[in-house]
Amino acid sequence: MEADDFTIKGMYKKLIRDFIKLPWRRLTCNNQGNPKWIFILYLTIHRRLYTMDRLDKWGIHTDQWLCITRNTVGWTEEMDWAISHATGKTIQDEVHRMTLATAVYYVWQERNYRIFQKKERTTEVITKSIIQEIHCRISMQPKLAEFIRNFNYYP
Repeated sequence: MEADDFTIKGMYKKLIRDFIKLPWRRLTCNNQGNPKWIFILYLTIHRRLYTMDRLDKWGIHTDQWLCITRNTVGWTEEMDWAISHATGKTIQDEVHRMTLATAVYYVWQERNYRIFQKKERTTEVITKSIIQEIHCRISMQPKLAEFIRNFNYYP
């Protein structure tokens, strides 16, 4: 590239050529949720949370489990669903991203309570906390607050 051929656009294209756009990037980068929720979601996406197998490897043994009776799919399928339903630019997608980050954070927090403090909250208490956090966070964003006010909870 000669000096006469240099453009900022050309340089930018050369620089970004090697970067791969990750399908989950909008789940964390465009999330209006609390930063700590987004951080835990980021760690979960990268499978970096301290799970039972990691705790066992470190010599921290626990015989408690989360007592979750819901049939779930694997994390890959959960991420595929989130990528296909929550990475757009609509307000509904923003709410989905925030809800995902909040739910992952509260599940992680509950796991920590059960393992390290031997305390346990009911599903109803956790769900109520998630809903309250989301509504509080949404109320600080005018366009999200308007969306929730107009949202029909009972189709």
